Amino acid sequence: MKIGPAEIRFINALDTIAKVSARDCFVEENTIVFLVPEDKIRQAIGKNGVTIEKVRKTLGKNVELFEYTKEPQQFFLKAFYKANIEGVEIRKQKEKTIAVIKADNANKKIILRNLRRLGKIKELAKRNYEIDEVRIR
Repeated sequence: MKIGPAEIRFINALDTIAKVSARDCFVEENTIVFLVPEDKIRQAIGKNGVTIEKVRKTLGKNVELFEYTKEPQQFFLKAFYKANIEGVEIRKQKEKTIAVIKADNANKKIILRNLRRLGKIKELAKRNYEIDEVRIR
């Protein structure tokens, strides 16, 4: 996982404003993506989204939050919260670790509708859970 000076500055800003320390952070286009502990997500958002809005205004960028969990399966279930996931299987194939997300066709469409979000989830999975590939089945 690579965190540069800009990301450290964003993590410190989140910590100062929301009193939440992010585990990971990266910038994609005009969006800052934070991975925060699952027990701190509500605090990071704030009542009626007040805290996260303050972070957005301070940093001058869109902000997306994802929940960090110890188990990668839980991470995917929470990250794809809009879809009804049947299961998550973590497999080793040769030298790769692959996460297989199982969902019916309607829920696959929900997941695949937002490819930018899927890309962010894949990046977080790679950086924090050492998952090389995410497959939607």
